[in-house]
Amino acid sequence: MCKSLVNFSFVVLLSFIFIDQTPACTVFVFSTDSTIVYGQNLDWESPVPGLVLINPRGLQKSVLHWKGHWPASGDKKEMLWTSRYGSVTFTCYGRDFIDGGMNEAGLMVDETNLTAEYPPEDDRPGISCQQWMQYQLDNYATVEKVLEHLGELRPDGEGWHYLIADKTGDCAIIEYLNGNAVVYRGADIKYQVLSNTTYNQALSHIPMDKAFGGNIDIASGRDAYGNFVHIAALIRDYNQTSHVNEVEFSFHLLNEVSSNYTRRSVVYNSTQNRVLWKTKINPELRWIDLNLVDFSQDAPVQYIDVNSNHCGILNDYLSDYTVKVNKATVRAVLGLETPSEATLSTIRTRGYTPEDVLNLIASHPTNDSR
Repeated sequence: MCKSLVNFSFVVLLSFIFIDQTPACTVFVFSTDSTIVYGQNLDWESPVPGLVLINPRGLQKSVLHWKGHWPASGDKKEMLWTSRYGSVTFTCYGRDFIDGGMNEAGLMVDETNLTAEYPPEDDRPGISCQQWMQYQLDNYATVEKVLEHLGELRPDGEGWHYLIADKTGDCAIIEYLNGNAVVYRGADIKYQVLSNTTYNQALSHIPMDKAFGGNIDIASGRDAYGNFVHIAALIRDYNQTSHVNEVEFSFHLLNEVSSNYTRRSVVYNSTQNRVLWKTKINPELRWIDLNLVDFSQDAPVQYIDVNSNHCGILNDYLSDYTVKVNKATVRAVLGLETPSEATLSTIRTRGYTPEDVLNLIASHPTNDSR
């Protein structure tokens, strides 16, 4: 065997041995003739707080100007909107700065990590990736509409890429590479799965995997590539008689690619209008039934702790949202009590203190008292 091949095999072997030390989020869309579901694992190196939020329609909102990982001065044109759709969302960063969610029309959006390159600054205000996702849920019912308006906002911040889907089964992957939006849709999406690597890179590993006729057990690596090919194979081989229903199968998929870093597993069921989840702290199944939620304009914003010790349907355990609760979540996750010198320098350059940043994020996004 040539030296280069030996070295390559050794590197691959090492990656399989040590890869479980690295968090690797995974999202997917799974559908049958009767049901469309969307699953996501949030993997994080340390435990994180989190809220599940109920957002009514009719809220007046604005962009919190953003650059990189922190708020920026509002020297660009104001971006305002009124939410057209209510939604159920998950957040570690505070209300409207979300990790993912589903709206009442059945649009679903979530993310995984990626070394993204967002568009350079222009006349559009920078919007954080978290608020970008909430904006889609507030305004659109279909993937078609999201893509139609994709160029109207300039996302910035976290290195993420996105899988969006709707009630019709339409699905799209959005990545920002070299400053441009790269969109996969329809025939471009061979497998409705996303992990912590570009979609094309993940696809290139499919023919090498044993489940697809290759010679390498990539799925055993438990990294971004392994999770991708494993979920793709399991969905391909789905046997309806082996699982109670599509939701049960989706949690089975999430469990197959979970690790010690998996903090939360979510299944959005757009057919039944349910959002279901489990967490590492509380592995019991819980859900919100959107059919029983009051999304009307006069309804309050509500929340429940993502790690709530209740189980089953949680609609009756929701509490009215307060900025105080939101601020506690934001404070716990941002690490602004002991910020690094780099973080302090960035914040100070923008004319803020850590407490200013905390208040800006925690009190956003509405122009009313809710």
